[in-house]
Amino acid sequence: MLALRLVGLTLISSIVVLFACTPSQPATKPTDVPKAAESSKPVEASKPAATAQPREQLFRVASTNPPVLDPGLITDAISIDVVNNIFEGLVAFDDKGTISGVHAERWEISPDQTTYTFTLRQGPTWSDGQPVTAKDYEFAWKRNIDPKTASDYATTLYPVKNAVKINTDGMEPSELGVKATDDRTLVVTLEEPAAYFLRLASTWTLFPLREDIIAKHGEKWVDPDKIVTNGPFLLREWKQDAQLTLERNDNYWGPKPTLQRAVYRIFPEGGSEQALAAYEAGEIDSLGTTSFQIPAAQIGRIQNDQKLKAELKEYAESGTMFITVNNRLPHLKDPRVRMALGAAIDRNLVLTQVLRRSGTAAYTLQPDGIVGRKPDIWQKEDVARAKQLLADAGFPEGRGFPDLTFTYNTSEDWRLLGEHLQQRWKDTLGINVKLDNMEFATFLKWRRGDEWKSLGHTFRGGWFSDYEDPNNWYNVLWDSHEDPGMFNTGWADPEYDQLVKQAQSELDRAKREQLYGQAEEVLARGYPAIPVFHYGGRTLVKSYVTGFAPTRVLGLVPLRAIAIN
Repeated sequence: MLALRLVGLTLISSIVVLFACTPSQPATKPTDVPKAAESSKPVEASKPAATAQPREQLFRVASTNPPVLDPGLITDAISIDVVNNIFEGLVAFDDKGTISGVHAERWEISPDQTTYTFTLRQGPTWSDGQPVTAKDYEFAWKRNIDPKTASDYATTLYPVKNAVKINTDGMEPSELGVKATDDRTLVVTLEEPAAYFLRLASTWTLFPLREDIIAKHGEKWVDPDKIVTNGPFLLREWKQDAQLTLERNDNYWGPKPTLQRAVYRIFPEGGSEQALAAYEAGEIDSLGTTSFQIPAAQIGRIQNDQKLKAELKEYAESGTMFITVNNRLPHLKDPRVRMALGAAIDRNLVLTQVLRRSGTAAYTLQPDGIVGRKPDIWQKEDVARAKQLLADAGFPEGRGFPDLTFTYNTSEDWRLLGEHLQQRWKDTLGINVKLDNMEFATFLKWRRGDEWKSLGHTFRGGWFSDYEDPNNWYNVLWDSHEDPGMFNTGWADPEYDQLVKQAQSELDRAKREQLYGQAEEVLARGYPAIPVFHYGGRTLVKSYVTGFAPTRVLGLVPLRAIAIN
């Protein structure tokens, strides 16, 4: 997941809110006082007894406006979080990598590991009462691989037979290797063995969709009065730039959530201060995990406030923030230059004093939990070594090195980072740095265009796991065949490409890990981008909220686990 969440990617991970309606508070109600008996003896009134009223099962969370709620089109963590609560698919994974069947009751894999036969369980229905069938999966997959749909995550389907030819070479979507042989049987044929296929099957692009609903309503099928979903929650309201409301699906086939409603109160992009003010005023129950970080200027105050500190929650995320470098330019083509820039950065200083955010120093591009990573073989922080590397590359003390530009999407965090790098690289390496910021959509377009290729130097990059498998990093990000559509570094190494291609279809776990480990060694030598930190999340959650447990993948928070006590 592209780590370009404006609040500072994250593909992420894995997020809602409401106006100033506070949870109901415990109340006391006096018991009836008995009348005095017809006697001269006084009768004492009984003491009022406190009767606790249960809180309303309403969870209110801060969010920005989700760009889209079509599972085939979403690319951002905000939309993914909502979609994962109103849709579900064949299988799911927990943070330990344990797989469980969701709609799939069981599955069988052919001896050559290229055919998966899923048997769907009886019971799951759509929100209009119709049963979820294998045909709904077949339609969704063929629809999302069709280039006419323009799904940015169509590549998720690439392991399926003919998917690449359909998406890039004009083959008809009907030729995709997926077939519903009856209402409960889905047969999937792959191009070649793919050890990570079930991971892909757990992601949103492979969720089922209703063909009749999309055919009837077109792009408006995701409107609250038209959408048909199959998850534990229903979309009841979506007021653009105001709030989005989910309601418990009482007809859900599995264990019912405790929450009755979840309201995503929508703040403007960059509105972390506004969201924090709403939280402190009791208007929302959490800042959430996908839209807003605690403002750097406020973290000290929060950590010194006894009440707020008790509500501060930190969690690990599977993601890395890195600096993308244009490997095509003469003065950046030498890996020694890129390593010099990386060795000059004090990563703990960046985390604790510049950004004041949760996370850990990163030396490899891959986060913890990704098979193959070897942080010990990467260049570490060492200013003396950085100066020597730059001198060896022909730029002693930065002499003759062209001014460097650092580009970032407009955000307070990335402005602070840019200003720090500007000073740091000047002080340590003698390199002058210019800063350039762009609106988010413009930034995304620019980094894939010709101007970046010919004139760009560095930009703020980052990635959150969509699924915790090395394929989502080594293959998706750094394979030269994928590079133009991803971070466009221009880095290419034939040995690396061959290793990751072999690894993605290798079924032997030990051999697969060995291949990715070899690829890591090539990547460390090439140093195509500069790792800075592995993401960690930090948010505020009211004490009466239980079950708030962000996942490592995208920091998503399953609403089904939350209760208001």
